[in-house]
Amino acid sequence: MKIGVRDIAREAGVAVSTVSHVLNGTASISREVRERVLAVARELGYLDQRRAKATIATMERVVVAFDQSFETSGDAAFRNRALYQGLKRECERRSLKTTVHISDDIGFDAGKVEEIARTEKASGVILMSSGDQLDLGDLVKTGLSMVIMNGEERLRRADAVVPANSFAAGVAVRYLIEAGHRNVLMLGTTGRDHLAGRRTGFVEAIGALGLELRDAFLAKEDSADAGEAAVAARLDETGHLGGATAIFCLSDPLAEGALRALSAAGLNVPADVSVIGCDGIREARPAGLATVSVGYEYLAASALAIMESRLMVPKTARSCILVEFGSELIVGTTVGPPPGERAPRKGVGTAPIRGRRVRRGSIGGGGPHARLVLNRPH
Repeated sequence: MKIGVRDIAREAGVAVSTVSHVLNGTASISREVRERVLAVARELGYLDQRRAKATIATMERVVVAFDQSFETSGDAAFRNRALYQGLKRECERRSLKTTVHISDDIGFDAGKVEEIARTEKASGVILMSSGDQLDLGDLVKTGLSMVIMNGEERLRRADAVVPANSFAAGVAVRYLIEAGHRNVLMLGTTGRDHLAGRRTGFVEAIGALGLELRDAFLAKEDSADAGEAAVAARLDETGHLGGATAIFCLSDPLAEGALRALSAAGLNVPADVSVIGCDGIREARPAGLATVSVGYEYLAASALAIMESRLMVPKTARSCILVEFGSELIVGTTVGPPPGERAPRKGVGTAPIRGRRVRRGSIGGGGPHARLVLNRPH
């Protein structure tokens, strides 16, 4: 149902002219009335409806470009699927048409992408990344409006939207500390840049909290089977976890593997050891797992908003926008107090609060766009 200014005026208890002045900034309105009108407009969906109309007016089609490194099958491809599905949903919601281009090689053919964008009269190009830094070469010289999703350009010449991976790791560590844990191990792996960011976040959080950094489990790859093998090997070798009472896993598949290995060794979670992951994508999250969502499904809204803003306010020389998407703690049954403590501290996950979601952002109270770096030089 289409919402109009009369509907807002009726619900807010003001004149239609007052609503018009608030929405268009054409007169001085008291703060209390202005906030009430905007709250009603937001609740009724008018603001989103109006923004969608503006989007249709400024953007009609975008090119979505992939290179050969963007996998949508395999153990760790669930992140890429979530990214792309989120973009498809957002484009459909905004009535944006898309033209998909898949590169024949690693990297992007500047001439081909530009040709497609010009031919299709596209408003801009969304470059899909698997978490790596990209070398866009001559593509940045075409003058096309471009935004990278889940990665950055090596020389920072293109706008980008990325998960706050380092901060997300800190959220997980601090949650374990709040539960009473002081000896935390990390289950990680070598691999893509997004996991490197989480490793960095873990190390920084441990140092900031004055805890001892211990040897990590290292899985051969980012998968449940590899995570299980890494934890099982440590337990077979030593028979214990060296006094650790919690494990932070760089991904949810690794956390699933850790849960399997601990169970096979006769250790109870969370009574003997707590486990927390990082990803938060429903497709890859074991039931009850405590984890941190980094918002892969929602990066598209920010990417398209940046592109739209560039069409209205051209990019200045030597500047780019980097948006780090906020994190969301998902409380689960796999985190509890350390062995010997009778009850968890306030807010710590146990069965009665299974699935409770707690928003944590990298600035203030958090939110979907928790950290915005404007005009970042390259």
